[in-house]
Amino acid sequence: MVQDDLERHMHRNADMDNDEALEAVGAYTCSQRRFFRFLEALLHPRTREEDEQRRLVAILNPLLQRDGFHLAETSSISGYPVFTVKAIGGSAGAPADPLISETLAAFDEASVHEAWTRALQRRTTHPEGAITSARTLLETVCKHIIEDAGGTYSDRDELPKLYRTAAEHLQLAPDQHTEEVFKTILGNCQNVVNSLASIRNKLSDAHGRGRKAVRPSARHAELAVNLAGTVATFLVSTWRARQASQP
Repeated sequence: MVQDDLERHMHRNADMDNDEALEAVGAYTCSQRRFFRFLEALLHPRTREEDEQRRLVAILNPLLQRDGFHLAETSSISGYPVFTVKAIGGSAGAPADPLISETLAAFDEASVHEAWTRALQRRTTHPEGAITSARTLLETVCKHIIEDAGGTYSDRDELPKLYRTAAEHLQLAPDQHTEEVFKTILGNCQNVVNSLASIRNKLSDAHGRGRKAVRPSARHAELAVNLAGTVATFLVSTWRARQASQP
C-alpha cells in the first residue's frame, strides 16, 4: 500500500525524496479537484499548528495565484483557521494581487509577505481582521526600510510617523520635492496612510468595542487591503530601485 511505502521510505529509511513521494500519492496525475482537497487536508488544523499553517500558505499562494487560485481562510475550528482553495475573482481577488504578492515576497517572505497573505485571506471572510493585517503590512514594510536605510524608530511610533520616516529615507516626502504634481501625489499617499491608520483604530479587531460600534463590511476591508498593498508595493519598488542605482 502507498501508506506503507511512505512510512518505510520517508520515515524509517529516509530514501525517498519529496518529488518521489508526491508522485507515489498521485499528485502529478490526479484531478485538480483532488489535488486541491489534498492541499486543504495538508493545512487542516488536525494536521498542522497555526504557525505552520500560515507559513505554508505564504509559500503556496504565490504558486497557486499563477493559475488564478489562492488558499483563503474560510472558517475556523476551535479558533484555528481552516483554509480552502478558491478561485481568484470578484471580491476574492483582484488583478493586482499576484503582482503585489510577487513584489512583497521578494522583499521579505517571512513577515512582509505573510502580513499581505493574511490580509488577502481575511478580506472577504473576516473584514475586521483584514483591516488589522493591512495596517500591520504597512508598519512592517516601513520598519524594514528604515532599518535597511540605517535609520531608527521607537516602539511607540504609530503608522503615520513610521511612514513619514521611511518616506524621508526614500526621498518620497512631499517637502523633499519642488514640482507641485509630485508634492500633491506624495501628499495624497501620506493621507492614504493616515486614513488607514484611522480606520484600523475605529473598525478593526485591534480594540474592544461597545454594543453600537460600526462594523466594517467586506467592501471596506477590500478597499483597505488594496490600498495598503499598493502603497507597500510602491515603497518596496522605490527602495529596490534606489538600491539598484547605487554603485
